[in-house]
Amino acid sequence: MEMSKERLTAFTDAVLAIIMTILVLELNKPEAMTWAAVWDLRESFFAYTVSFFWLGTMWVNMHRAWHNVEKINNELVWNSLILLFFSSFSPIQQVS
Repeated sequence: MEMSKERLTAFTDAVLAIIMTILVLELNKPEAMTWAAVWDLRESFFAYTVSFFWLGTMWVNMHRAWHNVEKINNELVWNSLILLFFSSFSPIQQVS
């Protein structure tokens, strides 16, 4: 049985969406609702921003590449899976 391009695209989109959601869950809440408290978390917010846009750029480029794909084969499925696996390490964590 052959996998459709739409199914692999949907799977890739879902995994990237989950990774991006986990990024925002890792952000700490400011201790108070002040600019100073938000500024104290600037490194975490910077790491979140870099990670989010890195993953977003990857997503945009993958969707551009999908237009050139005519047939899904096992090699493409495994390459996509490996890319998603390493993307899950993409969220940059602040070192305390």
